[in-house]
Amino acid sequence: MRNPFFYRQRKYIFIPILFFLLGSSLFFLNSTPTRSEDTTQMTPTVFIHGFKGGPGTFNTLLDRFEENNWGTKQMVIHVSSSGNVQVRGSIPYTMNPFIQVLFENDRASIRSQTFWLQKVMWTLKEDYGISQVNLVGHSMGGLASTNFLLNNQRGSFPTVNKLVTIGSPFLGIEQETYFATNTGAATVDLKVDSNALTSMMENKEKISPKVGVLAIAGVINQEAAPAKQTDGLVSKQSALGLSYIIPAVNYQERIFFNEAATHSGLHEFAEVDQAIAQFLWNIQSEQDI
Repeated sequence: MRNPFFYRQRKYIFIPILFFLLGSSLFFLNSTPTRSEDTTQMTPTVFIHGFKGGPGTFNTLLDRFEENNWGTKQMVIHVSSSGNVQVRGSIPYTMNPFIQVLFENDRASIRSQTFWLQKVMWTLKEDYGISQVNLVGHSMGGLASTNFLLNNQRGSFPTVNKLVTIGSPFLGIEQETYFATNTGAATVDLKVDSNALTSMMENKEKISPKVGVLAIAGVINQEAAPAKQTDGLVSKQSALGLSYIIPAVNYQERIFFNEAATHSGLHEFAEVDQAIAQFLWNIQSEQDI
């Protein structure tokens, strides 16, 4: 007669092995790139912070976008100072995923951030099958995004359908006190007539004739002369300087006159939320309906 204790013992050994195999499967599923059922039909929107920015730049904006049912944040991409790309999350089947890019070195030059953005875009194309994206950049993130458009001919990158820049100083920052208290390679590029900004203007013929662009500027001193109007850091003229790079047929701009439309407050401004949603996804506000 067979010993029942022997079968009970085998049963108890089998159960931990089953859990181990199940756990291992889940680990590998979460550790390898996963693609949507059809990523070619999606256009994820990639959000890039600016100088000294980080998760806080777009976290609350993306929370509001989700609350409005405009899409969901599906992926966060960290880029180390050495350029290593680490991806958290995936692109499941959803028609409007958001991707947040975070640079470890938030004071790097436009050239470095452009190179890192190229690595991010290559990863999205090669590992996740993303063929097209929208870009949204605040301040220097808008400069890096535009410079990517000027330097993406060589390489396997997704096509950029639309670009939104928020308070990006395309003509530089005029406040000398700003450079007295801020340091890093980025501060060289952010000065008026810097080599980096001048180079972008000189290479404007490299921009794709198909990409649509929206430049957003804030003005907190509406009573000032037009040349002196500013969001507290970036002048209106500088934020709209993208018009010197983008063909007029593809260029739009929005100016928000409000004491709350500060340089760091623009990405917390409800009217900016609506302007982005309308431009990228043709979502109308209740007032327009």
